[in-house]
Amino acid sequence: MRLYHGSFCKISEIDLTHSRNYKDFGAGFYLTPDFGRAVKMAMRSVELNNNGSPEVNSFIFNKTSCPEDIAIKEFKTNTWEWARFIMQNRDKSLIPPYKHDYDIIIGPVADSIVDPVIESYKSEFGNNYLELKNLQILAQRLKYPGTKYTQYCFCTPKAIEQLIKD
Repeated sequence: MRLYHGSFCKISEIDLTHSRNYKDFGAGFYLTPDFGRAVKMAMRSVELNNNGSPEVNSFIFNKTSCPEDIAIKEFKTNTWEWARFIMQNRDKSLIPPYKHDYDIIIGPVADSIVDPVIESYKSEFGNNYLELKNLQILAQRLKYPGTKYTQYCFCTPKAIEQLIKD
């Protein structure tokens, strides 16, 4: 499968030290199978960094050929488990940030618009925000942009080894 990473520069070697915490799936190297989304992310990256030029970097990934010791978590859709995972990874009150044990995570994009949704949700449900029935409500609220966009997050050097520069 071909995956794309939109950036403000060409990437010859992936360096996880440049990844940021508090993203949907935590720190990692994010890719999408959607070329158009990668183009949009490249243009956004240029704006945010105020330099460079939009670049779409292409990689090949074959999930079925990953070694058994690669821990892969896949969220097929916006479930309560996905919502809880997003909320944990985006929780900026956690210092150090939430840490999971996955090498690769695949699932729907929540995007930056979810931060106010999560804050409103936590305020509404108070100490009960982690209850299953409430997380199901959060998952429904986080549908945009839903499964239309899928993201792949490569979180560890072992995961990065599974990517082939195209």
